[in-house]
Amino acid sequence: MKRTLRVALPVCLAVIAIYCGASYWLGVQACQQYDRLIAQINRSNLLAAVPGDYKRGLFSSSALTAFTLTRPGNEGSVTLDVVSSIHHGPFVFLNDSHFKGGLRPVLAVIKMKPALTAAHSDDALKKVLEAIPELESTEVLSIFFIDGSGETYLDVPPFQKKVPDANGGQLDAQWSGLAAKSQFDARFEEITGSWSSPFFQIAGPNKLIVRMKDFNGDFNSHSGIKGISVGSAALSVASIEGSEKDKSPFSLTSFGIKTESGVSGETIGGSLLLSFDRLDAGGMAFGPFAMELEARKLDAEVLSRFEKLVRNIEAKAASGGQNDVSEPETEKAAEAILLELLAKSPEFEIKQLKLNTEKGDLSGRAKLGFAFPMGIPSQNILLLIASTDASAELSISEALGYFAAENLLRDAGQDAGSAKTNAEAIVKGLMDAKYVTSEGGSLKSSAAFKHGSLTINGRKLDLSSLKQFGK
Repeated sequence: MKRTLRVALPVCLAVIAIYCGASYWLGVQACQQYDRLIAQINRSNLLAAVPGDYKRGLFSSSALTAFTLTRPGNEGSVTLDVVSSIHHGPFVFLNDSHFKGGLRPVLAVIKMKPALTAAHSDDALKKVLEAIPELESTEVLSIFFIDGSGETYLDVPPFQKKVPDANGGQLDAQWSGLAAKSQFDARFEEITGSWSSPFFQIAGPNKLIVRMKDFNGDFNSHSGIKGISVGSAALSVASIEGSEKDKSPFSLTSFGIKTESGVSGETIGGSLLLSFDRLDAGGMAFGPFAMELEARKLDAEVLSRFEKLVRNIEAKAASGGQNDVSEPETEKAAEAILLELLAKSPEFEIKQLKLNTEKGDLSGRAKLGFAFPMGIPSQNILLLIASTDASAELSISEALGYFAAENLLRDAGQDAGSAKTNAEAIVKGLMDAKYVTSEGGSLKSSAAFKHGSLTINGRKLDLSSLKQFGK
């Protein structure tokens, strides 16, 4: 027995020493992963993360970080302090729904939560969190595996609260919470993720103000060329309903946005699809609706420089306008980048445009391209126009066409009677000039512009007659 103890005790001590050494070494790696996570957040000029006090331990560490979100339009910023609990590998045991721990080795597990007592947090944000204490349980959990890859989970808890309105009354706010997750490789070059929020509603006494159901999304991003990331993203909302004082109710069902980009040779291409099933607004019903846009042959190197310019402008806005590059220099750089982008003859296309309404349907498509035989285009506007190749087709029901023209004239300040009369005169003038034709109850037009010549409905445009029509 004593001999067994003499053998087992040194082995146990050696195992403990090895594990402590491994945990200490992985603690160094965990700190580096924490720094990489902060650097990844700081790639956006809208959200800045400033590391604070970092307390290093043997098996775990803690850190305080100030996150500052810049409001759109440079309208101030909001700062929230977040405390991070950093658990060192190789084995971490946590009571968390996303990470059970156990014998699967990890490099580190980082758990982030709001820190209301910290000094940097915005007072207004503190009041919000104090009024809705459920939000204090918001948590971001990041798991880093031994190879450097990882997963991140965001959980914002649900709540139901009474909140004051502008008139001294109370509104009922309900939210089912939000859950998001992502996966990334060791270099943060390939990222996939998704998010979901089933329900949100704000209602007053016997009145719905806004309600949203099934807000979902997903994305993936990976390295393309010239430092440009490509991938896809999708966002969908099952329904949005709302109402305002003295206005008709608003509702939108099955709204979706899809974007996709990819590499083709030395160029980047992308597409955007917008759609919804039905929209009720302004006393009218619209839908289904679909619009698909596509961009092709965008020079990757030029886009990379444009991306750097945008980041510089964002940094300028975030710093209150203080920047090394003056506004005229920025405009000149943007103009040069645009000309270089056009030099590669990019192509833009509205592949489909479809809208059904109770007053009839609208459909159309269009293409826009550029051809510069001499290479980089000149700043001469006439040469730019002459190098443009464009075409478009549009069909709209007569009832919808007259309705749209009337509303445009009303928005311009005309009364209902004058708007109706002038709308009819405008449409008649276009038809007399054969810029628009009537076919099967629809107004149709097709146009093409090439080599500086404009053709409408198969007829070359007479600029002098257009000038006369404008009178």
